[in-house]
Amino acid sequence: MFTDRLADYFGSGKTKMNYFTLRFADREEERKHHEAELSKALPIMRLALIGAVFIYIAFGFLDPFVIPEVLFEARVIRFGIVVPIFIAAAFATFLVATSRYAQLIAAFCMLVSGGGVIAMIALADPVGGETYFAGLVPVMIYCCCVPPVRFLYALSVTLILVALYELTVLVINPAPMNIVLENNFFLVVAALMNIFASYIQELARRRDFINMQLLEKERARSIILADEAQSANHAKSEFLAIMSHELRTPLNAIIGFSEILEKEMFGPLGTPQYKEYSEDIKTSGQHLLAIINDILDLSKAEAGKLTLQEQELSLVNVINSTLRIIRDKAAENGVRIAFDIPPGDQIVNADSRLLAQVFLNVLSNAVKFTPKGGSIAISFKQFEDGGLDVRIEDTGIGIEAKNIEKVFAPFVQIESSLARNYEGTGLGLPLSKNVMQLHGGSITLESELGQGTIAHIYFPPERYRYLPPAEEEPLLHARA
Repeated sequence: MFTDRLADYFGSGKTKMNYFTLRFADREEERKHHEAELSKALPIMRLALIGAVFIYIAFGFLDPFVIPEVLFEARVIRFGIVVPIFIAAAFATFLVATSRYAQLIAAFCMLVSGGGVIAMIALADPVGGETYFAGLVPVMIYCCCVPPVRFLYALSVTLILVALYELTVLVINPAPMNIVLENNFFLVVAALMNIFASYIQELARRRDFINMQLLEKERARSIILADEAQSANHAKSEFLAIMSHELRTPLNAIIGFSEILEKEMFGPLGTPQYKEYSEDIKTSGQHLLAIINDILDLSKAEAGKLTLQEQELSLVNVINSTLRIIRDKAAENGVRIAFDIPPGDQIVNADSRLLAQVFLNVLSNAVKFTPKGGSIAISFKQFEDGGLDVRIEDTGIGIEAKNIEKVFAPFVQIESSLARNYEGTGLGLPLSKNVMQLHGGSITLESELGQGTIAHIYFPPERYRYLPPAEEEPLLHARA
């Protein structure tokens, strides 16, 4: 368990990382990380180097007051050596040949700046040297925390500066032991904190790199899976289209022969039961043919091959023709249907067959899922944008909110104690949704379990116009 957590934290495989040096075991992965980090670090590095120039110059104002005895030497170190090196280093980060060494250059600059402070301490009297000891702390903080320098570079610079300081105050320009001990306490604590901060920062950057690598792999994998799913979906649609065509031919023959038997076109069948059986064959064949036609239309819609045969249609006539088909079923189930026909007419530019199929699917569902004594209401509502909403409201069993989207998925039937006793393929609403999208419209449901369902069939403004009553008569021939 512990080793697994370490593997998660420090990487595994190509991204396995040495927890001390913070380097990836795989050289290629280390190279990728270096290139990725460098592209992000260069702007910050340049800003940090330029900022260090101004900070180093600003501290020069203290020289006349703290170390006046070596003011000339201090200005030579500060303005003649350190500041020019910083400016040259910032310029080098813009060159292709040297920019890849930007982190090493930045670390060297920090070493030079700290070395400059230590040189001033070595040249000044013990009092001035004691005061300028404090200048090492911001140098180490800057080196470890501001520019995104590698941990090993920051660690090396910090240790070298601490060692040089010790050499200076103990050998080159000895200071009183109590001052050395006091300064060392703060210097060592600051050094340790800065080293730790540098370690955590680089570890975080490398962890981000590992996570980005994993995300990139997952994204590539997702694209592959999406392509495979798309190919599979296309193959499925092609298969369904081919099979639907193949099945329709024998089914039409079965229905045709059953009609011959039903009408006794070549003489009486004899036993009356044979005629009843022929009627059953015809009914079952027609039902199966309707399912196959739905599958064919749905597969065409999903494949983008379902085309519209558009014409101007009266919505009132389309709905009335649909009601004639389902009225007997509604009466058999004890369901009342109310159609609120407004004055004038609602004209839409649409495919007659497909639009009739939409209303047949929606109204058939409303009848099927409405218990005896229930009702269905059909009404129109025109929106301010010029669109039209056909509202079909039933008092049926309803749908849970979480399942509303599922009913628009092909071959899905909602599993519930209320719905599982109702037959169906689950193709009606998905097909209706595709057909309405082809028309630039939509079909949505509002429902609550046990409280009924409201279907909204929306037509966009460009497909709808209102025909006032005075203009109805000339269009009667267009509705037929």
